[in-house]
Amino acid sequence: MVRRFGSKGYQGNDARAQQMWQILVAAASNRQILTYKVMAGLIGYAGPGVLGDPLAHIAYWCKKNHTPPLTSIVVNEKTGHPGKGIPVKKASTFREQVYAYQWFKLVPPTREELREAHDAYV
Repeated sequence: MVRRFGSKGYQGNDARAQQMWQILVAAASNRQILTYKVMAGLIGYAGPGVLGDPLAHIAYWCKKNHTPPLTSIVVNEKTGHPGKGIPVKKASTFREQVYAYQWFKLVPPTREELREAHDAYV
């Protein structure tokens, strides 16, 4: 059975974080920086203003598991920096670590793991 993000049962921040994980890993492997606007379009959101919580799930998972902050490659179009609520300071200093990390060797985190990491820090 095909399941889609945004459908019943896959609408919460943890599900959207799981969706964004795939996009971020692909972007990191291609040494890309994504804007919030681009990320919003890729996941089917009308605008970028609601991405903070799902991205925070990923940021806290990375922190808990001692990986480079994968969310450091998502930035505000105008400032070039992550937005408020994303716990990554000086994101540009981590980008080379994010690009070099072997993300495809990791089993992607489950929704539960993302939610638990987020809840442990918030």
